[in-house]
Amino acid sequence: MGMIIYVLLIFMFCILPLILTLVNIIYLFKKKKNKKRENIVDILIFVLGIGYTVLLYLSYGFLDYTESLRLGGLEIDIHAPIASWSMPTVITILVLGIVSYLLIRIKKAKLPPLVIVGSMSGILICSIYMIIFIIQISKNMINYTFYAMPYLVLFPINYMLCCIRAQMEAIKSYKERNLSIKKYDNKILNKCNEILYNSDNWHILSVLFAIPLLIVLTCILVIFGQRPDEAIKSFLETSDWTLSQKISPPSVTYDAHYLCTVSLKGHKKIVKPTRVGIRRGEKIIVNRQLCVANAFENLIEEKTPRFHHFIRYVYDKYGYPLSKHINSAIQADITYILMKPLEWLFVFILYLFDTNPENRIAIQYTGNKLSL
Repeated sequence: MGMIIYVLLIFMFCILPLILTLVNIIYLFKKKKNKKRENIVDILIFVLGIGYTVLLYLSYGFLDYTESLRLGGLEIDIHAPIASWSMPTVITILVLGIVSYLLIRIKKAKLPPLVIVGSMSGILICSIYMIIFIIQISKNMINYTFYAMPYLVLFPINYMLCCIRAQMEAIKSYKERNLSIKKYDNKILNKCNEILYNSDNWHILSVLFAIPLLIVLTCILVIFGQRPDEAIKSFLETSDWTLSQKISPPSVTYDAHYLCTVSLKGHKKIVKPTRVGIRRGEKIIVNRQLCVANAFENLIEEKTPRFHHFIRYVYDKYGYPLSKHINSAIQADITYILMKPLEWLFVFILYLFDTNPENRIAIQYTGNKLSL
């Protein structure tokens, strides 16, 4: 039973997207159309394509260029190809493109020429954006670490193929209707009407209409807090990718031991990471709880070496297995909260037996010999 489920998952997530892409290409050049089959393929492409792309992108757990990568942990060793603060603009462009496609795909020639041209402009804007996205991720597309990265471009490619097919069908359907063009007394108005009703001009008009449409779209996004050039900055304000123009802070090492896991994996508002520290020559993220625990260990090692040996034995025996189970931010948060009483006890002992407790706490994981 388990093998059957495994095979089905492989087919759904690995093979089916490739089959749909191949069928989509065939339908683009096929002369005899089967509307029912094409509709089924288009629905699968958009429903599965959007779903798979979103799930795949989120599964990587990308961090923005402003954050240090956590090498050796669950995170991948590369930053996000799209800045997270630009997502409202990205989503708006995608919605515009999908709605424009649906209008032409469903209504075809039943729409007024101006609406068709406007929809073609929306498709053009979205398609250009998808091409830029493909260029952006092309740098790391063939990478053994990101074995599924090529699948991120499948939906953009299929979207553009579907749009080409839908526009061709709309223009063909409009020509077959052979509608009579309304005449106006005004020569300029009459000429504009003739140009608009001539479907051979729609591709050129869609390029011209894309400019004012993009301006209106930008104005709306600016009202909601996005920058005028957010669409392009979503790719530029990244690192590690083709169009990236930013340099990320140095990577830090994920330490799978003890409270290092908590300070790194927990939500910042809960675990309150304070700075980058050094442990055994590697950079790690530290918070006060981690520094207090290490300072307490320093003190115990100085005052009672034998008791420190026992403490270290218990810590090694139970701390490391515990850290293996801290695989999410929620788990790290819970561990941090449960450790709070022990942290307060450590602070009490430090203030009771150390003449400069805060100095000892502050010096932890700075590369000083006191840091263990």
